[in-house]
Amino acid sequence: MYNVKTLRGTIFIAPIKYSKEFVAGLNSVLADYMPVLVRDANILPVLPSWQMTSPDESEVLLFNGDKIDLVKNVNSDVDDAFIASFSEHCKAVFVKIMELTGYVCSRIALAPSVVISENATRPDALYERLFGIKEFQNARPDISNVSQVFRVIKSIGGKDIKINHVANFHVENDVVTVNGRNQLRERYLCDFDINSMVDPNYRFGVEDVKEFFTVIPASFKDYFNLYFAD
Repeated sequence: MYNVKTLRGTIFIAPIKYSKEFVAGLNSVLADYMPVLVRDANILPVLPSWQMTSPDESEVLLFNGDKIDLVKNVNSDVDDAFIASFSEHCKAVFVKIMELTGYVCSRIALAPSVVISENATRPDALYERLFGIKEFQNARPDISNVSQVFRVIKSIGGKDIKINHVANFHVENDVVTVNGRNQLRERYLCDFDINSMVDPNYRFGVEDVKEFFTVIPASFKDYFNLYFAD
């Protein structure tokens, strides 16, 4: 079980301008999502920036230049099946976008943000373990300060792809209501981000995206357990 703040899926793809026809094409995977134009590239000499928000406002699809994020606000305990279900949702949305545009993408990511502790000082035992970890799936840490990055080679679409496994530990302030009054508390989080490396040779088609979002939830589970399994 994970105490998840947000879940994010990402693809890097050629910029997509807002159009009614494109939004209508997404209706099969994003029914009744409301489009909002943040910045009109037809007026300003910048990359397009717009979004689509779910009816309950718990999920948003962000188009920001050459990056598309599907972000779900969770703020509750979820299990492996929930994360796998979100990954399947990412797969359906991103595949539909690629089918509508005919574009391929250059990077892919799945990024859960997990609450580690609340109302607590820094978990020193976790830091001791963090800096004591030497290897994950036959890869040594590439970066190790307040974050750790392991670069693991995985087969995606029959190609050997180097996948970053990023764990970024940090503290944020959160507002809670206690006896009718708002109070600040600290939450200790780990932002996980499992993504394909920047590489000019990487181009991912529909089948690659399908495979990535099928296999990566299990990789996240393994990576999470590296830090938090008993």
